[in-house]
Amino acid sequence: MIEVEIRVRVNDLEEIKEKLEVLGAKFLKKEKQVDKIFGHKMFLDSENMIVEKGIVPRIRQKAEKIILEFKEICRDGAGFEIKSFLTDIPLGVKFLERLGFKEAFTVSKEREEYSFGDLNICLDFVEGLGNFIEVEKMISSLDKKEEAKIECMNLFDKMNLEFKLEPRKYGDLIQEKINKGEKI
Repeated sequence: MIEVEIRVRVNDLEEIKEKLEVLGAKFLKKEKQVDKIFGHKMFLDSENMIVEKGIVPRIRQKAEKIILEFKEICRDGAGFEIKSFLTDIPLGVKFLERLGFKEAFTVSKEREEYSFGDLNICLDFVEGLGNFIEVEKMISSLDKKEEAKIECMNLFDKMNLEFKLEPRKYGDLIQEKINKGEKI
């Protein structure tokens, strides 16, 4: 499957929750996610930023689940994902290291998920970065990408939100802070 996602930085997640409730979005769950992000020199530029179409593995821990994910980084909002469950984190780290990946940093976030039709809406507080909304839609082929992006952006219009898209991934934003010597 291909994930199409639109990300927007926001100030007030409570206001967004109220607007989602008015629209009739369905609350799904609230969880803490901790992602260990890995990089490989083949997919990094001179500033340790993931190159477009590069592959990023992460080990995500949420509740009792540990998931190894490989994501294609497409800042235009549509990249493939492959996921597999792990029994423990050290096993996943060892596997990725044997493939030549090195642990880069950790992304921790509090996430509330909602659904609205076939859209998935994530309200995220990301440690060191702030508040974001991600609107996601899964598609089966790239020829549906533009239609899915429009559908995702229309949700912001339905909520009467003025917004500025954030094309960078959370990993990009954290790596930029690392490059500037800022604390995460």
